[in-house]
Amino acid sequence: MIQGENLLLVASLVMTYLFFYYGVFVLKAERRMMDVIFNSFIYGLVIWKLSYGIVHPNMVLENPLTLLYFNGGVVGLVLAAVFIVFYTYWHLKKEHISFDTYIRVATPIYFGYWIVFLLWKGSGFPEDRFIWLQAVVAVVFFIVSSRMKTTRKLWQLLISFHILVFIFSSMSDMTKEATSQQAISNIGIDVGEIAPDFELMTLKGKKMKLSQFRGKKVVLNFWASWCPPCRAEMPEMQRFYEQYGQHVAIVAVNLTNKEKNHQAVETFINEKGVSFDIMLDEQGTVSKTYEVITIPTSYIIDEQGVIRSKHVGPLSYDMMKRTVLSE
Repeated sequence: MIQGENLLLVASLVMTYLFFYYGVFVLKAERRMMDVIFNSFIYGLVIWKLSYGIVHPNMVLENPLTLLYFNGGVVGLVLAAVFIVFYTYWHLKKEHISFDTYIRVATPIYFGYWIVFLLWKGSGFPEDRFIWLQAVVAVVFFIVSSRMKTTRKLWQLLISFHILVFIFSSMSDMTKEATSQQAISNIGIDVGEIAPDFELMTLKGKKMKLSQFRGKKVVLNFWASWCPPCRAEMPEMQRFYEQYGQHVAIVAVNLTNKEKNHQAVETFINEKGVSFDIMLDEQGTVSKTYEVITIPTSYIIDEQGVIRSKHVGPLSYDMMKRTVLSE
């Protein structure tokens, strides 16, 4: 099953082909210019995706599957952006394409990618009306920019769009905070609600409750030893735990009811050198409570036991630093 950022990657690749033909047949752009836009974005995606190997080569050598599930984060985005800029500049010069003509075609396509990104983001936070509002704005700007002819107006449109995105993002953050405060007494699995407590036996044979970690941030992770993205994620969690375990608890709930036996779980944990406790959901009751369908799935919980975010798909060390430490 396609998960997390890989879903965005696939959606972006599909939309790249659609935007290519949109540029040729609707915007009436030259084929050679669309080739520049198309190739720069495809190469940029490849660099972004493979940049994990540049940032963490040792992790890739230990487990090549990490290249499939993770990326280089901010470093990867910077590398991809730098490549796209130089690649585009060089080919515009080589093909004798004016920069104004390029901006005329590239701007609506740029807004098109924003639509894809915001729809993907909105699917993860369906209750956040500000994300959907940004998507609507991106659609409007996409249509308007497709009809504009002057570079100056297109630059004004780009600046206006990013100002609106910043405003809506700020309003979204303030609304989430207010909603979290209002829902602080509610128990549930939605963002802003108190995570349902539970007690399970650990792999070491002792009882453990989720509520005993109050006062610490918690990564509540649901996983199984046979799941490829879970196998790629576990060493990343161990590395994060070694660095931030004093402040952040890793509560790893194994879907034991879907494992062959306890030995399979223990063997995997020993192979990966995992030092945090593994809780065994032998009846599947906890995963049912948290409505876990795809694994791995992680809930980020704050010091008061309130759910701050949910992530479907594997988390890398860098993703955990961004999502957990920033909450």
